[in-house]
Amino acid sequence: MRFLLIALISCLFAGCTSTPKHVLSSFEIEEIKPRYIQAEQFRRISEYLTNKEHTGERVILRSRTTERSGYYFVLILDEKIRRLPNGTQIIGELYTPSSLEKQTYTFVLPARRAKTNEIFIGLTGEDWPQKDEVPSAWKFTIKDANGALLAEKKSYLWSL
Repeated sequence: MRFLLIALISCLFAGCTSTPKHVLSSFEIEEIKPRYIQAEQFRRISEYLTNKEHTGERVILRSRTTERSGYYFVLILDEKIRRLPNGTQIIGELYTPSSLEKQTYTFVLPARRAKTNEIFIGLTGEDWPQKDEVPSAWKFTIKDANGALLAEKKSYLWSL
C-alpha cells in the first residue's frame, strides 16, 4: 500500500512539472524606455575571447544586424517573452526631426528566447546616423504570426 501511495504521489508531481505554459494571446507593454546606446556598452568579457556577441539574458533585435550603436527602445512587457507565440512580429513606427515621413521597421522574435520580459529594439547603423537625435513620436505594435494584435504602446505625441 505504501509503495502504491508513493508511486501515485510521484506521478502527480511529475505531471504538474511537465505541463506546458499556455501561449499568450494578449499582454501589455508596461513601459518603453528610449535611449541611444553605444556599441561598447554591449561588449562583454567573453566577447574579447571568442569574438562573438554574447547577449546573455537579453533579447536584442537590430535594424542592421552587423551594427550595434544606435537608438534603442527597450520594451518592458508584463509577461516573459518566452510565452509569446512563435513568429511574433514587432512593428515600430516613428517620426524623427530629420524626416517628415513616417519610418516603419518590422522585427521578428527569434525562436529561442531568453527568460526576460525586456526586448531591445535597435535602429542601428544608417537607420540612426545622428547620435544626439531623438524621435518625435513613436508607436510599437506586437502581432502574432497571423497578424492578430497582441499589444500596442505609443508615445504621447503619437496620439495628437
